[in-house]
Amino acid sequence: MTMELLTHGAALLCSGIAACCARSGPPAERRERVATSALMTAAMIDSAVLHAAPPIVWAAVLLGVALVVSAGRRLRSGRGGHGIHTPVGLVVMAALIASTTHGDPGAAPAAAHAHGGMAVGSATLVWLCVALAVAHVVASAHRALSGSRADRAHHAAMGGSTALMALAALL
Repeated sequence: MTMELLTHGAALLCSGIAACCARSGPPAERRERVATSALMTAAMIDSAVLHAAPPIVWAAVLLGVALVVSAGRRLRSGRGGHGIHTPVGLVVMAALIASTTHGDPGAAPAAAHAHGGMAVGSATLVWLCVALAVAHVVASAHRALSGSRADRAHHAAMGGSTALMALAALL
């Protein structure tokens, strides 16, 4: 078992915990949290193990859902206590999944570019994704300091999952 697979497994464990704790808050937030947690977990499982869809497909789906969630919050105008945290989490996960290579270091650059300079572009993408992930982990840690016990567990687990996915992107 490779270190990358172990890291993905730990990230999936955190994601599962976050999905279980997503049932806190008002009903509209609960539905949104459960749905987005399930979607991110599915994308992570496919990225780590199944390889049923190319990473860019998952990235597009996650970005589309982030837009729908943001628009839905805007229409509800209350926007809930989570502001932009969930949509940003979807964007960060989309970036991390788009930068994965399914165990083939040459796969992502070859699929993303049809010209030279791929190694530099790929490394830049990975570090950009890691920077986004670090920012999301910090925001998750901040959110894990307050709220109900389930809220704190949800945010701590999502931060852990994001951190582990970023680590997997570096491996």
